[in-house]
Order: sequence, then C-alpha cells, then structure tokens
Amino acid sequence: MQHKGDRTIRVIIFDLGKVIVDFDHRAICRRLARYCTFTPNEIYQKIFTSGLEEQFDEGNVTAYKFFIKTKRHLRLQITMDEFEKTWNRIFRLSPGIAALIKSLKKDYRLLCVSNTNVWHFEYCLKKFPLLQYFDDFILSYKIGKRKPHRKIFKEALLKARCHAHACLYVDDIAEYVHAAEAMGMKAIHFRSVHQLKKQLKIYLAD
Repeated sequence: MQHKGDRTIRVIIFDLGKVIVDFDHRAICRRLARYCTFTPNEIYQKIFTSGLEEQFDEGNVTAYKFFIKTKRHLRLQITMDEFEKTWNRIFRLSPGIAALIKSLKKDYRLLCVSNTNVWHFEYCLKKFPLLQYFDDFILSYKIGKRKPHRKIFKEALLKARCHAHACLYVDDIAEYVHAAEAMGMKAIHFRSVHQLKKQLKIYLAD
C-alpha cells in the first residue's frame, strides 16, 4: 500500500462496465424473448455462457456476423437495427462517478480498459460525454483478448507511458485486479463509488 507522502501514481486506469457505467445483460435477454420462443434464461445461456459474446468482445466476429449467428441460434424474428438497439440499451452512469473522474482528470492521466464489443463501446461513447475525460481506451475487441489476459494489460501499460508501479488500476472483478497487480500495478477492487473515494485518498494522499 502507498504511504502518505509517496506520490508515485501518475496514471489511473478504470474498468468501464460496473465501474464507470452499470449494465444488465439479463435485460437484453428479457427483451430478445419477445422476438423468439426461448426464455430469457435460455437466451442468456446461448449468448453469454456459450462463448458467443466472448467472440464478439474479442473481435473474432464482426457485428454483422454476431447478429446473424445470434439470430440463427435463437431463431429471432428481428431486424439488425432492432437487435442493435436491444443490445445497447442496457447502460447507465454509475452514481457519483462523474464528479470523481472530473476531479481526478486535473492531476492524472486517465485510461479505460474494457472487455467490450464495438456496438457497446460506440454506444457508450456517444451516450456518456464523461468518457471524453479519458486520454485513451484499451478495448478487448481491438486487442483481440479479454481481461485477464496479459496482452490487454501490457497494452494498457504502453498507453500509460510510464512504469507499472506508477499506475493505479480500478476494477469490480477481483480476478482482474489480481492480474493487474501481477503486472506490477497498484490496484483497487471496486465495490462502490464511496468505497473507491476512500481508497483513493490513501493511494493518492499528499
């Protein structure tokens, strides 16, 4: 843990989903159930447990191919435009995160690392102006690997333009926090904005 007076942190790296924005994959499944005969739980299994979403997140299939595969697996009666809207409308900004990020931007380089796909990221980029405060993004669909793979964290360190020990990583998933620590970064396991603020005071203390 960083001690008071040790100002080594230069870059703060945030996870996107469940940290900056909250979301609910189950909402997608509930909405898609209107367009097919499968239950929301069955839809969740066919998209999120089967590895289909992972292929999309790692950029192994295009948005069009992802739609076609999903439509075929679920026998959906839906257009691509309807599907994209259903797929995207699941996000909301985490309460309190905007003010925190804006205050941090004054003194630190900010990066965002996310396991995400092109549709979700482009939607969030348009919907949430807060993301303009970030200096760069490290995205699984561009890197070709999802967290906790070392490749995505190595890319984050390249974008950070500093040594790992000068980076502080924030994620809601403990496994990803440990992966960042294994790369030499300091890290915080996110549980709430309130808890994050308290821990940041320790890591970023004057």
